[in-house]
Amino acid sequence: MKKTDFFVGIALILLSVAVWITSGSFPSVGETDVGPSFFPRLIAGGLVLLSLIMIAGSFRHRQDNDKDAAPTLWGRTILGFVCMFAFLALIYIGGFHLATPLFLFGFMWLYGYRKPMASILVAVLVTLFIYFIFEVLLQVPLPAGVLFE
Repeated sequence: MKKTDFFVGIALILLSVAVWITSGSFPSVGETDVGPSFFPRLIAGGLVLLSLIMIAGSFRHRQDNDKDAAPTLWGRTILGFVCMFAFLALIYIGGFHLATPLFLFGFMWLYGYRKPMASILVAVLVTLFIYFIFEVLLQVPLPAGVLFE
């Protein structure tokens, strides 16, 4: 049994349940089935399904592959979680538009991608894509942060 896959799967299911419960309190926008809670619940449901697959896969006995597998880098994993919480704090302070490219660039750097110009380009383009989808198409405002309100 791969304990890491099992416990990560359980943690993701708990996160999905929290998203499902939280999105239930989103206000309704009329008599349509697709409201503000639809997409978070759709993603949460998909995440539960994928987590169950991960948990089921953790019980397979693959002794040959376990010997060849790379060791888990716990320091990098914990630092990744710290970066995500720092990202949330930076969103609160500086807003989505400032925090997202910084987070994406830092995360790519943390996980070994060392081409600065390509990382900057990807971080900016992903931020612009998310901005276009949410603010332009869906007209959902992204957090501005306390500095820019």
